[in-house]
Amino acid sequence: MITLIADSNALREPSLQAYLAHSRDHAIALSDLALIEMRKTNALATARQSLRIADAYASQVFVLRQTDELLAEVITTADQAVRLIDFEGSIALGHQARRLHAIPPPATLAEEMAALEADAKLVIARLTDEAAAFEPTLFDVVKDFSQAELTQLRTGQDVTDATRQKLHDLLKETIGLFILRNQEPGRRAPMRFSKAMAMFAGRYSLCMLLFYLEWVRTGRSQKRLDRRVNDIVDMQTAAVATYFNGVLSADATLQRVSQAARRILRSYGVFVGQDWQPEVKRITI
Repeated sequence: MITLIADSNALREPSLQAYLAHSRDHAIALSDLALIEMRKTNALATARQSLRIADAYASQVFVLRQTDELLAEVITTADQAVRLIDFEGSIALGHQARRLHAIPPPATLAEEMAALEADAKLVIARLTDEAAAFEPTLFDVVKDFSQAELTQLRTGQDVTDATRQKLHDLLKETIGLFILRNQEPGRRAPMRFSKAMAMFAGRYSLCMLLFYLEWVRTGRSQKRLDRRVNDIVDMQTAAVATYFNGVLSADATLQRVSQAARRILRSYGVFVGQDWQPEVKRITI
């Protein structure tokens, strides 16, 4: 089965319907944060619009386990990547999509969606605090890359040993920070780099580094905090997608980071899902 990790905006795109209709072997998976984004404002109306296509192809739409449940997983094969999917949660989302489009709507639906919206707002507030705390560190560590080095990493062409080593050193540092902050606060023992790169911590850290390298390359210096929260969600999408067949999104930066991360991970010799390309012109990602 071909499985793409979709961002919340992709749920309304005609290309999603084309992709799912093309083959029963085409599927998408949604992260917990993609669902949070969908529900953070006017959840009832937004979810109804966003899950219209998903309702029609419910058997091809999956939900990933919550991010905190993924942290300990070490994924080295396509078969193991299936462990990242929450099958009960996928069934529940299908039921929710059906209820959202039922006529007349269930009597308790508005109350249920209001509760989900309140939960989503709490998560967004937490992510906002994390973005404010985390960003200065990342911005400082990537600003020493030259434009030539940034181009090498973005394109994957003529990457020098010096550039590769600089990225490697920064990656080890940021993975360590992520694990100590989010995964194992008391950890003191070293971790093999190959193991770290098979884990969400390594892949998310890589995607965040690549994102801020892109930010520096394009000369950005200011960005609204709420937009930086969206970037956190996008980089989670890019990271988890490395275990599957790619990203379904119209966001150009997300696509660039996703492709660069897949290329760099392969250079380390760790598992990456097989890349998928549209088979017909009418399907775009």
